Amino acid sequence: MSEETARKKGETSVKDTIESILVAFILAFIFRCFVVEAFVIPTGSMAPTLLGAHMDFRCPECGYQYTHGFHNENETYTIPDAIAGNVRSECPNCGYRLPADSASDPDNDATNPPLRYGDRILVMKYVYLFNEPSRWDVVVFKSPMTNVGDYSVNYIKRLVGNPGESIVVAHGDLYVAPPGANAADPSQYVVQPKPRWAQDALWRIVFDADYVPQSARNGPVVRDHAWRQPWQQTAGSGWINDDASRGVSPRDFTFDNLTGNGVLEFTPIRYSNDIDGVSDYLAYNQQFSALRPVGDLKLEFFVTGLQGEGVIRAIVSKHRPSKTDDHEFVAELSAGKARLLMRSADGEKVIGERNINLTGNHHVSIENADYRVIVRVDDADLITTTPDDYRPDLAAIVKNADDPFAGAARIEGDRVAANLTHLRLWRDIYYRDDGANGSSQPTHGVVQGHHFRPMTLKDREYFTLGDNSAMSLDGRFWSVPIQLDDEDLNAPAGVVPERFLLGKAFFVYWPAGYKPVSAVSLRAAPNFGNMRFIR
Repeated sequence: MSEETARKKGETSVKDTIESILVAFILAFIFRCFVVEAFVIPTGSMAPTLLGAHMDFRCPECGYQYTHGFHNENETYTIPDAIAGNVRSECPNCGYRLPADSASDPDNDATNPPLRYGDRILVMKYVYLFNEPSRWDVVVFKSPMTNVGDYSVNYIKRLVGNPGESIVVAHGDLYVAPPGANAADPSQYVVQPKPRWAQDALWRIVFDADYVPQSARNGPVVRDHAWRQPWQQTAGSGWINDDASRGVSPRDFTFDNLTGNGVLEFTPIRYSNDIDGVSDYLAYNQQFSALRPVGDLKLEFFVTGLQGEGVIRAIVSKHRPSKTDDHEFVAELSAGKARLLMRSADGEKVIGERNINLTGNHHVSIENADYRVIVRVDDADLITTTPDDYRPDLAAIVKNADDPFAGAARIEGDRVAANLTHLRLWRDIYYRDDGANGSSQPTHGVVQGHHFRPMTLKDREYFTLGDNSAMSLDGRFWSVPIQLDDEDLNAPAGVVPERFLLGKAFFVYWPAGYKPVSAVSLRAAPNFGNMRFIR
């Protein structure tokens, strides 16, 4: 090869390389502008589905891991207490108060803990040009709650209302009246059960029995009381827990009574400012005041060694004191059959039954959420209620707005032997319909979406709520109408116009994060183990 030929070939190679780089940049720019764009989660309004800047803790007593957000005011996170002194942080599972200082684990004490950035997510842009937005999608949009005429801030929420619909939030649930319905008539509204992909993302842990404090036998001081096992035998006999002589660990529960029965009931300790029973407390907020009772629960466990002529009953209920509209749902399990029963003031009704071999090792759950009850075995739906079996009376709920339902759970053993492991109790997301003062009257906070003020959407208008309902500045609270006269766009307060939708959030690609080296104070490196699709 001549020197001239080699020179020309080298020039061509450099030129091709430069052209390839330019094409790559152009394609990346086009991809970012028209297909996918990255966003950062700035606040905790969608926690714990998506995390803003936060702190991670691991309880030194029970080992439970949880996130704790910065204090939130008007969607803007301020400097946390950690900078000024101590973070008030308590384990949501066992209630242990983190020590102010821990020489052996300084990243996990309550004084100036490491901070993490918010999640980085990918958003599918312009997807709604080809597909209509669906209820329960997590969407990114231009915030309507800004200075008039300036809509440059991006928000992320869960879409719950579509064009033409009327929306009401009551007792934590979402109700929708179809287009053209009388928004003032409670009978026009239908409760909205969540599809499983959304419901699984919106369960909030109440107690996980796999996490027992190490010093439980010595009664560690947590919150205002010594810890005790919240699953207590309240009637009969046969339940065994934390008995080394019989081979039962503190995390497991065995029923051994082939001739009698016993009741294992979830009896949470009531701490100062707590309500009785299950509440909408969220560890991310560390808020113990003005809590709301939650009636929608999920009870799950693994059952092994089931034998005998009787049954194990897993029971979830929602009730109100001195009312006759209580409902109790029973998943009744025997060696060869599963049944779902409903108990109310009208008596007991068999919803359904299935022949199934339960003598091996099986994952069982019963959930009551949005007036739909499902019994699952090994992750498959076994028996489900229909609206004919079980439906809400919104008129009665509105009439008793200040007397919400409370949830309860228990497990009964009746003439059987069985071992229960991985026992967990969850509560559903609770959409608040009132202000921070706990009043059902819309005099504090909520502007629309309350049963006194339904949110009626027009064509090309949507309604959104945050997953962290107690701390989210969402459509319930927006009070400023949208005014863009030059663009012929005027909309009432509380809505997201179709033109404001930027896309659908679908993947957390950079979950915050680890410290790359010990000298770095902020945890900036991604936690790759927490990369996930957004549900």
